[in-house]
Amino acid sequence: MMRNFLIAFSVFVCWCVIGLYFLNSSGSVNRASLFMKYKPAESSVEKLVLDSIEPTETSDVLTENESELSNKNTFADSSLNSSGTNDKFIEELQHRLERTKKAMEEDQERLRLAKLKQAEINTKPAVRNVDITFRPVFKMARLVRDQSAAEFLAEVKRKLRIKPQARIDIIGYTDHIGDDRDNYELALDQAEKIRLFLIKSLNLPENQVFAYSKGEDDPLYTRDMEDKIKLNNRYELIFH
Repeated sequence: MMRNFLIAFSVFVCWCVIGLYFLNSSGSVNRASLFMKYKPAESSVEKLVLDSIEPTETSDVLTENESELSNKNTFADSSLNSSGTNDKFIEELQHRLERTKKAMEEDQERLRLAKLKQAEINTKPAVRNVDITFRPVFKMARLVRDQSAAEFLAEVKRKLRIKPQARIDIIGYTDHIGDDRDNYELALDQAEKIRLFLIKSLNLPENQVFAYSKGEDDPLYTRDMEDKIKLNNRYELIFH
């Protein structure tokens, strides 16, 4: 019995030695050692996998967060830009309103000056082709020979020295007060008295001086200028 046990044990030991030799010669020991370290290796692989996965997921999360933050910043920037644009638009609109107001004020000032100028033109007598304007004084239907009459006579003499044979037309005018027909007759009668005054004073032939009347027609000043009405009473001399 003991003999059989020893034989079996010897065979077992031989097989173990053969197996160890085989493992040693084929490099299985290293593989076994690697196998023994599999669990830590597995942790390394898991770590590598996590390293390869987690950064991506983290980067995705960061990218999403950054995108959201960027969108918020963009919205904020756009809001700021929009606010700045609105402020700029309002400021430009205010400038335009100020320019428009200034232009309107300038137009009103030009219109006011134009009205004043037109008023001055209306108050000034129109340019007439008249050589002498005479405003004599008549009392009791007679021409008063005062200083103005003497100056008038001297002016007529100067004109005749330049053109001795000139025909002299005397045209009488009145204001609008009274009947127009009476004013016509009055101006004609007084123009005739001035004609006779020139003929006698300057010894002129009767066919050289003529008297006419326009009465209320062709006034120098309008009726609404009461202080100028009296200046419409005049006698104009034209030398031909």
